Amino acid sequence: MTSKSILLNGHKWRVKLLGENAILLENNATTHDAIHTTTALISAQNMGDIIEIVPAYASIAIVIDMLQTDVYQTIISLENITTASISISSNTKTHHINVDYEKGLDWQEIIKITGLTKSEIIQRHTAVEYRVEMMGFLPGFVYLSEMDGALYCPRKANPRVRIPAGAVGIGGAQTGIYALESPGGWQIIGQTDATLFNPKKIPPNTLNVGDKVRFVG
Repeated sequence: MTSKSILLNGHKWRVKLLGENAILLENNATTHDAIHTTTALISAQNMGDIIEIVPAYASIAIVIDMLQTDVYQTIISLENITTASISISSNTKTHHINVDYEKGLDWQEIIKITGLTKSEIIQRHTAVEYRVEMMGFLPGFVYLSEMDGALYCPRKANPRVRIPAGAVGIGGAQTGIYALESPGGWQIIGQTDATLFNPKKIPPNTLNVGDKVRFVG
């Protein structure tokens, strides 16, 4: 399939194939609300050939049942959705997460990059109410939006082999939390004792997409 765009929920989406049984709707300029209202709009069509709809930061993946249809017919069905928009109910929560900023691993680098003092960085980091935009790149990892632009820090050129669970980091224009111990390249600003992922619970995540987060130093 050559490059194709469709209009859906008032937004223009680039359509890409993800193998034989999935497509990706992508719009790097769209917002959190547009991603999730568009996901709800597609879901409301009750299209029997769709197995799963997965919203991400700037895209929506749609997995189809190849026993019923193919990706091209699904794209046509999406183009034929006439409803302009849809309202969705919100069950979001606000979480206050305690952070020990003395356990930050990259203070020297963060201070050098931002040109701010440690106390100024902590003040700016705790002053904002964040929104959970996406979960990934490993179970429970939380990507948070709306970070103060003065705190922008590029990811580390040489990622660490081990970052502890609960590490709070800055990666580019976002801040995030490592729910599990893992390798990683974000600049670590502090540490929380909050348990954000427990595979024995249903659901396993403490935070969910759309939730609000306030850091407490």
